[in-house]
Amino acid sequence: MPTKKIMPIGYIELPSGLKAIHAMNDIFLNYTFQAPENWETLRLIVNIIVESYRQTVAETLLKPITGSIEVKTQFKHFLDDGRTTRDQDLKMIEDKGNLTFIECQNRAITTPPIPIRSVEYFGLGIGHSKGKQANQIWLLAEDVNVVLQGKYFANYILKDEATGHTHPSTSGILYVSLEKLSQENTPAGELAAVLLGKEKNTSDENVVKVTQALKTSFENFKNDKEVAYVYSLQERWTNEARLEGKAEGILEFARKLIKRNRPIEEIVEDSGLSREYIESLMNEA
Repeated sequence: MPTKKIMPIGYIELPSGLKAIHAMNDIFLNYTFQAPENWETLRLIVNIIVESYRQTVAETLLKPITGSIEVKTQFKHFLDDGRTTRDQDLKMIEDKGNLTFIECQNRAITTPPIPIRSVEYFGLGIGHSKGKQANQIWLLAEDVNVVLQGKYFANYILKDEATGHTHPSTSGILYVSLEKLSQENTPAGELAAVLLGKEKNTSDENVVKVTQALKTSFENFKNDKEVAYVYSLQERWTNEARLEGKAEGILEFARKLIKRNRPIEEIVEDSGLSREYIESLMNEA
């Protein structure tokens, strides 16, 4: 089976060896957007996606984000040795109180499944919004067909089944197919290609800004001691879970990726297992 060529932003050196870091790496994204100087970059990403969706659904209630913003990420969660329950990747808070949650997913198969988890987060987001909008944007590196139905975008909002009238709460869940978008010669297509690590000419001014901001953040990321600590915790937790028999299907998940002929770097990143352990699983096959 042919594999996709994915270009990493760069590599970081860990005690276990070099690790490729891609734009959709959750630790990298959370690290990047915890920094206030990168908040405008996140706004650009969101607004490029939203504007592209608005061109397909003119009557949408989804609008670009304006005004002042604050961004909260889960990076501090990754530093927590107590393994507390994590929240969503990124939360953007507007000055008028509206919330936008951004979740970046590298794989279509997750536990629990994305359609279930996204609705759970949707409910939690509305519960914390104090009556304001609480939109979800799910950037999918692999299509989840049950929600996308073969489309680039799918935006779900609450409606009355009989009349079609929208609920007073106009919050919604926007699912985005980065793979399909990346095939377009549009700003959103260029952005999707950047996030997926595809080779593609980038000409849009805002996408160029996003690309440069990610590269600049990576230079700090690769030298940050907290980052190395996060990855050491991640490896320790995974090893402990495996030894204690609490890996919750992680071995089965890794074996499925091996059967699909995924590159070993992707399997290491997605499973959290060491390269050496993945190689041992490959030798079993």
